[in-house]
Amino acid sequence: MKPDRLFKILLIGFGVALMIYILAFSFIQNRRTIKGPWHVMFSTDSEGTPNLLIQQTNFGIAKKIIFSEQKLEQKSLAQSFVFDDPTKTNAPFGQIIFQDLTFLPGTVTFNFFGHEVELLPRVLTIDKQEHRWKNGEVISVTGEGKFKPHPRQ
Repeated sequence: MKPDRLFKILLIGFGVALMIYILAFSFIQNRRTIKGPWHVMFSTDSEGTPNLLIQQTNFGIAKKIIFSEQKLEQKSLAQSFVFDDPTKTNAPFGQIIFQDLTFLPGTVTFNFFGHEVELLPRVLTIDKQEHRWKNGEVISVTGEGKFKPHPRQ
């Protein structure tokens, strides 16, 4: 076989492999991000009572969680947080315990004042109790949770 012919065959093979790789990567990346991330608004009212507004636009989810027995020094806080990058780990209050954002919206688990709050596409769990995603619902979290409360910052 002539060296020119071998080079052409290898070059064509490399080009085909590269094209397949680019198409496969683009398809998988699109599948990973098409549903969009969780949007969580961390806020406190004028008295310092913390609450969360959880939204996921693709699934039409909007739910509010109020930690009615807790008070923070920061009053009238309103900070939005988008869970699209696993390197974001500094929530305004509480602690991010776990994130799996491989396929958005993914799973995000928090420790808020000793209460485990887990965002899943199928269901919201608070202290291992499942709450179906009902739009506009407000959940008040009281009592002791299963975790040691994260120190306030």
